[in-house]
Amino acid sequence: MADIPGLATNIHKTSTVLGRIADATLQESYGQGISQFKIVWMLSKHPEGVLQTTIANWLNQTEAAVSRQVAILKREGLISKRVDPNNRRNHMIALTSNGKAFAEDAMQALVKAYKPCFKALSQTEQTTLNALLEKLFSSAVGCMNDADK
Repeated sequence: MADIPGLATNIHKTSTVLGRIADATLQESYGQGISQFKIVWMLSKHPEGVLQTTIANWLNQTEAAVSRQVAILKREGLISKRVDPNNRRNHMIALTSNGKAFAEDAMQALVKAYKPCFKALSQTEQTTLNALLEKLFSSAVGCMNDADK
């Protein structure tokens, strides 16, 4: 029988520790927190821009929480907002050139901070763990969507 409570607990504990490392690294080096970085990193994967509601859904956050983070990022010159040509009531959010540079620099800082944590695993184990976590994430999102129905 699988140890689902132990597995879930270990995933939560690991996520919490990695989040704290990320937040401390980003605050110290850039004055930004993990909440802002998650938005910037997501936008770096969607250069055409996305809706604020999409960001909230992807990050499983309220629109109000994302709105506060977007305001900070806009004030810092890391993102821009433009009217969605398909629906003028919506705004597309995209990275500025400064935001793109921040995304890349900050990710490199996080990789450096995370390296000591991940050295406990071989490259093969890291690849396997990543594939398993992606599979588990997809399943968990499906479970969450089923629960919402």
